[in-house]
Amino acid sequence: MNEITNHADLTVEKKVEGAYKRNRMLMTVAYIIAPIVLLILFSIAGMLLLGLILVLALYPFLLSKLIIPLTSPLVNIEEKMDISGGHLTLSTIYGKKKTKDLCKIKVSSFDVIAPYNNEQYKKDADAFQYDKRYEAVSSMSHPDVYYAYGTNEFGEKVICFFEVTNKGLKVMKFLNKKTVVTEVSR
Repeated sequence: MNEITNHADLTVEKKVEGAYKRNRMLMTVAYIIAPIVLLILFSIAGMLLLGLILVLALYPFLLSKLIIPLTSPLVNIEEKMDISGGHLTLSTIYGKKKTKDLCKIKVSSFDVIAPYNNEQYKKDADAFQYDKRYEAVSSMSHPDVYYAYGTNEFGEKVICFFEVTNKGLKVMKFLNKKTVVTEVSR
């Protein structure tokens, strides 16, 4: 394989569940409660009319032009797995704009690369004692979630969870023949 075929990536949207679901709901509730709280504060201060004018006139504008654009990246999350140049890079993308790299590790440094949905491999992953854990998955229950563990360049034991395609598995197999790899549905 040359450098052109020695590349694979996959970007998946974060599934709305667990803490992510809670954060999205809290954000929506905050959009609704904020003007009510402002009205109550203005009412306590004896300026209800001013509060009504400000909330009815300014809040819709501020919500559409400032508040939602600033807060939506916090609840519109994608996860990315990229294999390039012999490295596995896991990233989180906020609002389709800002990318935060979680980790970049040589594929050859992994001791195991295996499917997390397989019962035997799952026990192995859950038993692994790690210093750092990275997740770049839409949901841990997705059937194409794989894990890889090994040691990074700083000597820390790391475990990475990611979703992968068949092409990604082939690239990993090429870069690290000793790992456990099986086919996926993508």
